[in-house]
Amino acid sequence: MRGSSLSRRQWLATTGALGLSALSGCGRSRPVRDGQGRVIVEYWHQPMVTEVPELGDEVKEVGDFERFLAREFMAENPDIVVRTQCLNWEDLPRKVPISVLGGRPPDVLMDFVGRTSGFWYQGVLESLDEMVEDIVEDFQPRLFEASRLVGADGSRRLHAVPLCGWVQVLALNRAAWDAQGLGHLLPTREDPRWESWDQFEAALAAVSNSEVTPLGMQCASEQGDYRVLQYFWAFGAEVYHDRDYSRVALNSAEGVAALEWLVDAKRKGWIQSNVATAGYGFYDMFWRGRTVAIPSGVAIRQAYENALRDGKVTADFNGDGQLDMEIFYTLPPTRHGVEMTLPVSTNGLVVFKQSDPDRREAAMRFVRYLSSTETVGRYARASQMLPGRRSVGQIFSDQPDVMQILDMAAECPVADMGATSPAYYDIRKRLPPYLQAAFLELKSPAEALAGFEREAEGVLGGQLVTAGQGQPPAGESFR
Repeated sequence: MRGSSLSRRQWLATTGALGLSALSGCGRSRPVRDGQGRVIVEYWHQPMVTEVPELGDEVKEVGDFERFLAREFMAENPDIVVRTQCLNWEDLPRKVPISVLGGRPPDVLMDFVGRTSGFWYQGVLESLDEMVEDIVEDFQPRLFEASRLVGADGSRRLHAVPLCGWVQVLALNRAAWDAQGLGHLLPTREDPRWESWDQFEAALAAVSNSEVTPLGMQCASEQGDYRVLQYFWAFGAEVYHDRDYSRVALNSAEGVAALEWLVDAKRKGWIQSNVATAGYGFYDMFWRGRTVAIPSGVAIRQAYENALRDGKVTADFNGDGQLDMEIFYTLPPTRHGVEMTLPVSTNGLVVFKQSDPDRREAAMRFVRYLSSTETVGRYARASQMLPGRRSVGQIFSDQPDVMQILDMAAECPVADMGATSPAYYDIRKRLPPYLQAAFLELKSPAEALAGFEREAEGVLGGQLVTAGQGQPPAGESFR
C-alpha cells in the first residue's frame, strides 16, 4: 500500500514557520558576550563519555569530559567562553526542539544525526561544507555520507561534522553457555558467525529457564528500536526499500513472519515478559545474567567494565559463587537465504544559525577544535566508538575480537532506518505501540504491522504531520 509522499518542498513549507520563529528569536535572546567581553558559546551534548582513564579524577561522570575540552579550548581562545550542558537520553528529543521553538537553541550540539537532521529540514542549521572542504577524504565514508542531507536548493550539504559512530552487532554473555558446558552451541571465537538460524535457536533454548530469558530488548519507547528491528532484518524485512521514503515497507510477508517469531519467542520465555514496558532495565538484567544476548555496538564492553566497577555484575550460572561474564561479539544471525544488513549510526556536531557574526565565528572555531583529529580520537577512545576521521588510526588494537567483528561488519550492507529522512521521528515513534500490542497479544502480528503502515501512510500523506516531526529519537549509550 503506497501513501502519497511528502515532497521536500511541502516539508520545508511545513517546517518553515518553525525555523523562522526560531531565528527571529521569539524568546528572549541570549547575550552574545559575558561580563568580561568574551563571546559566549553554548555546547549541548549527549551523555556519551563517562570516564577517561588518562585524565584521572578530572573525568568521573558524564559532562566532565566536555567541561575539560571546553577549558582546553578556552585556554587557547581567551576571547571565547564555552558553557557546556549534558542532556540525558530522555531530554535530548524534548529539550532541544523546545529550545528551537523558543528561539534559544544551543550554538553547538553533538548528537545522533537522525535527530539533528530534523533541525536541518527546519532550516535552522548552518551548512558545514566549507569547514571540512580540505579534509573531506579523511572522514569515514559511511559516517560522512550519513551526515549529508538535501538542502532547499536540491543539493546535498554537510549538516553535521561526523564525530564518531557505531555499527550494531550481537553481544552475548558467552559465560552463560560456557559455565554450563554448552559453549559448543555458539559460534567459535575464530569465526563468530552463526552457521544457521537453527543453531541460534538451539543456543537460546539451551540457556532459557525460569531465571534466564536470553534475548534483551524493549519496545516501551522508540529508543533502541534497532535492537528489535535486527530480527526483522534477519527475516529479510525492511523499514524502507531502496531509499524510497514515501512509504514504509515493514508490513510485508517477511515483516509479519519476523514479528510472529518474536511473539512466539516471548511465549517460549526467550524474551523477558516485560518487553513492552522494560525501558533500559534490560541492561541491568544483562549484568545480573537474566538476559544473555543483546544487539549492540562494541562499546558494551566498556559499559560492562563500568557496571563491574559499580558492583552491578552478579551473573552466576552454575552457582559456584564466581561471576560469569564474558562479552562475546558475533554477527547477528539471519534466516536461510537472507543477506545480512546492519544499522550504522553517526554522532555529529551541528551549528545552529546565528544572527550575530561574532557568535557564529566563535561557534565555528569551537567545532573545528572538536572535529580535529586529536579531539575526535579522544572522543572515540573514551566512548569506544568508531572515529569519524581516518587519521585517528586504529583505536581497538588492544581488542582483537573487536577488530575482527568490525572488519566483518564493514562487509555487510547498511540497514536503512530512514534516519535522515524528513519524517523519520514522526514515523519511528509510532511503531512501538504496535509492537507492544503484538507482544501483549492484543493484536496479531499482521494486524499490528498493518496498523503501523496506516499511521505511517497518514504521516507521509501530510495528515498527521506535527510540529514534533523534526525530533528524532533518543539515542543509547552502549554503541
